[in-house]
Amino acid sequence: MLCRRLAVVSGLLAVVISATSAVHEIAPYAISFMTAVPGRYIALTAAVLIGITLILVIAARATMPRYATHGGVGAGGIIALVCAIVCLVIGVAMGVLFPEGLIQQSNDKAPVEDTAQMEQGIEQAAGACKEGWQGLDTGGLPGITTVQMCTDPRVAFVSFESESSAAISRAPIESKISELLSQYADNEQTKGDWRLLSGKRWMVFGEASKMTALQQQWGGELETITAAADTAAANSGNA
Repeated sequence: MLCRRLAVVSGLLAVVISATSAVHEIAPYAISFMTAVPGRYIALTAAVLIGITLILVIAARATMPRYATHGGVGAGGIIALVCAIVCLVIGVAMGVLFPEGLIQQSNDKAPVEDTAQMEQGIEQAAGACKEGWQGLDTGGLPGITTVQMCTDPRVAFVSFESESSAAISRAPIESKISELLSQYADNEQTKGDWRLLSGKRWMVFGEASKMTALQQQWGGELETITAAADTAAANSGNA
């Protein structure tokens, strides 16, 4: 009787830990207090509990009274054991196929739904816009929500309706920025170290130091933007 109860308890613990292992491997940031725990330790703990449950189930069946039926002895432990094994297998498979996790935590913190908040966030990193923000024409590109520019400090951002719109428009916008830098290459204001910070539904263009500071706030990917002539020369050199 005792072994049967212990089998059920250890089986339930095995299910919980195995399910935790599966969740941890699929979405590493889903359980906040376990993000720093290596997945293999969770899986190992689950495997140990599964082994203990198996031993207890066998012991429960071996020590059952003669008049008892096999079907009722350790049944709860067996069911829990099967569930735990399934969860553990899923977790291990996810860990092998997706070492970084199937679902990643998004580091994109830009308030893309609110233009005013976008402006405020950029000003926190780049400094106050002295002349005020100016709305620009979208240039015929589809899916663009807004294009805003500040002349002092020189920074501009674009927000998109969806991630697919951003993916489609990103390359043409980068090309246009490079062309403008090349066109006004003699202007002192266009000379400098420029960066483009891109998120899922937004892009911000500005000086390297300011974009690096903004990246600390919003996340996103940072890349260097140069004049079209410089880009062409670099490609020729690599060829």
